[in-house]
Amino acid sequence: MVQLAEKSWPEAGKIFEENDVAILPVGSTEQHGPHNPLGTDHLVAARMAFEVGERTGVPVLPVVPVGVSVHHRQFPGSLWVPPDAFRGYVRAIALAAASHGVKKFLVINGHGGNTPSLMEVAGELRREHGVFAAVASAFPPMDGHAGEGETSANLYFHGHLVDMSKAVDTKQNEKLGGLKVEGFNFVYPGRFAWDTLDLSPTGVLGSAGAIIRATTASEEKGRDLMEPYIDELCALMEELKKADIEGLLPKPHK
Repeated sequence: MVQLAEKSWPEAGKIFEENDVAILPVGSTEQHGPHNPLGTDHLVAARMAFEVGERTGVPVLPVVPVGVSVHHRQFPGSLWVPPDAFRGYVRAIALAAASHGVKKFLVINGHGGNTPSLMEVAGELRREHGVFAAVASAFPPMDGHAGEGETSANLYFHGHLVDMSKAVDTKQNEKLGGLKVEGFNFVYPGRFAWDTLDLSPTGVLGSAGAIIRATTASEEKGRDLMEPYIDELCALMEELKKADIEGLLPKPHK
């Protein structure tokens, strides 16, 4: 495995001669409850990228640590950039790597709020630049934001950054003004542009009316959750390594 940031430019030249695929970890810096670090999403994305790169021999680009997180803005320490700035930055990184010969990317994304922007960039890269990007979550499906699953992943990967004495279980709000909220953002049959604080006073976040538990997290649960998912990402990477770039690009217009 290669961490590109740790190599010199002559070493990088050899790396790119031997690889047309790379991993780009992307995350955020935002609140994750009173017990998890603000960097959870980019720390986990970087660690997952490291694990996949280590096990498949694929170079890993530096992590993008700030994403589309304006919905966490009421919690101190949360950082965000607007979607257009985020898209432009990720696109530029991918095209810079492509100039050195990378034609296929696995983007490991630690923050769901980044996903629409990342898919837009992936589409543009594929249609206009002959570059294929698969966008994968850094987490398997889990129980919510800063709940048992995400906290357990943190305990497994960097437990020294988690303060379980501050972990809380949080019942999610069900009302916005006089409207009943369903899920994250439904005032059925309409949607609204939600903030975390609309649903949760602690930042431990899930569906309206649900109790999201962080106090039951453990390192063992984190291992059981993340290791099988690392295997899934590695399997995807092995297929991506073998895939012919021409077969991954769009068909021409008729």
